[in-house]
Amino acid sequence: MDHADRFINLSLSDTDLAAGHVLAAYILTPAEGHDFLTTIGQFAAESGRGTQVPLTTDDEAARALDVIAYQAEPSTGLVKLAFPLGLFDFNLLDGKASITGFLNLLVGNTQGMGEIAAVKLHDFHLPNTYLTRFKGPSTTIAKHWQHLGRDQSAGGMITGAILKPKLGLHPEALAEAAYQFWLGGDLVENDQPQGNQSFAPLKTTLPLMAKSLLRAQDETGEAKIFSVNITCDDPAEMDMRAELALSAFKANPESLAFHVDAYLAGPMALTHACRRLRRHFISAHRAGHAAITSARSTRGYSAFVLTKIARLLGASGIHTGTMGFGRMEGDEADRPIACMIAQDRAKGPYFEQDWHGMNRSAAIVSGGINALRLPSFLQNLGHSDFILAAGGGAFGHIDGPTAGALSLRQAEACWLERADPFDFAKDHPEFARAFLSFEADADIIHPGWRAALGQA
Repeated sequence: MDHADRFINLSLSDTDLAAGHVLAAYILTPAEGHDFLTTIGQFAAESGRGTQVPLTTDDEAARALDVIAYQAEPSTGLVKLAFPLGLFDFNLLDGKASITGFLNLLVGNTQGMGEIAAVKLHDFHLPNTYLTRFKGPSTTIAKHWQHLGRDQSAGGMITGAILKPKLGLHPEALAEAAYQFWLGGDLVENDQPQGNQSFAPLKTTLPLMAKSLLRAQDETGEAKIFSVNITCDDPAEMDMRAELALSAFKANPESLAFHVDAYLAGPMALTHACRRLRRHFISAHRAGHAAITSARSTRGYSAFVLTKIARLLGASGIHTGTMGFGRMEGDEADRPIACMIAQDRAKGPYFEQDWHGMNRSAAIVSGGINALRLPSFLQNLGHSDFILAAGGGAFGHIDGPTAGALSLRQAEACWLERADPFDFAKDHPEFARAFLSFEADADIIHPGWRAALGQA
């Protein structure tokens, strides 16, 4: 018998293995000249405690920890592996599970195997005994809804914007741009590269942002929120940036949230922020993720997997893309991403996950959404209980960011009322002006809009 055969048992099923294993589903293509079944046996061996040859240091007792390939479909490339729970790493400090250790097993050395031309992780399933060893989110979108005076179970869309242009504005201009948006919207978020740059040092920018937020709250009579980016290489530096923000917003701490570039900075940065700032909403941005999650990438893991990991790590919300309704890569079939992080039980591409009461994460929707694109996105998602982080869709409005924010709010209202967009536009000028602001989109989404709105 070939050594690799030991790591294959195709008589097993999800049901047989789910209680005592982490299950993982991959799409795998062997390298030219390599047999599919032999390759998946080698893949299973390398994923856990084996290697490509029999080991003299092995023993029978340890074989209970073998990773097993239990499903293989050569026609589609689907391979399912079962990882015994004993393989996973737990903290000395508090006994909690480690995503770093999890990823080392599920997408570690196997990504570089010469026998494999392509292999990508598309889904995983955690049993309750392992799931509960992750902290999950401490703070959820309900905190924002409460602050904004809304229903804490289904408070609707939080109308937010990412500051644009994302780089180059001096502190006074950034604070003014945020203020203008807050006059019509709820939340302003730093974009992913915004930090402590020479043209906008945090020590100057943050107090101005706090003053602009209070000014907008006073003028509108509505609560507002600012999410500050604290991403950097050093946890001590992250703490310093967080403390600076907390000091600047000490008169209004409920309005402050935090942003971490979770893919680029990694699990340690997101975990540190979630534990250090557990009373605040932590937004996980996924900048850089497409290097491995893109549908055009044949290695790594999918956007679905990345998003599910973020909930385990404790992110209050994570950027999920726009399901093809914005300008970024994606399509309507990405809907399970938002469902998986926001529900207590949800179906993924290959497994159904029960979260056993773990707090939910909110979808943060960004990437080319404007008032014309938003209703179709909402129709596909089926609800509006998320955070919108528009950029150009707010700051690109022909009448400025206040009108941009109002147009987005009105677009949600149009969808909720199931109103005809042309009829709705007659009584909602900011929404109507969105047609002029985003003419190329209007031509595609609403052909004949010029005549209908008297712009012919």
